[in-house]
Amino acid sequence: MTTREDKWKRQEVALRATQMAFDLTTEVQKSIKKQAIDEELTPSDMIRKILDLEVKSKKTRQRLSFNLTDDEIVLLAERFSVDPNDKRAVKQQVANMLLSRYTENKKK
Repeated sequence: MTTREDKWKRQEVALRATQMAFDLTTEVQKSIKKQAIDEELTPSDMIRKILDLEVKSKKTRQRLSFNLTDDEIVLLAERFSVDPNDKRAVKQQVANMLLSRYTENKKK
């Protein structure tokens, strides 16, 4: 088979997969998510592991992300005394603040 045919076959199999969603208690969801983070897996991969199914994906690097409006970037730039047009500097200051908070909480 050619590479193109292989690709189509894999996509066809993926289309036949069935997604399942569950309404579980907050405590159960938190537990699964915490286990996933501890094992560097996605929550869906953690569920596959719990069910003793194959987990194909590699360990993930968990990323934290959130959205900022332009006004919020200006506000943070002022708070951190950096140029509001330098989003990278704002991002670095936010990262520093999060790391400081983690360090302080770890001491408690």
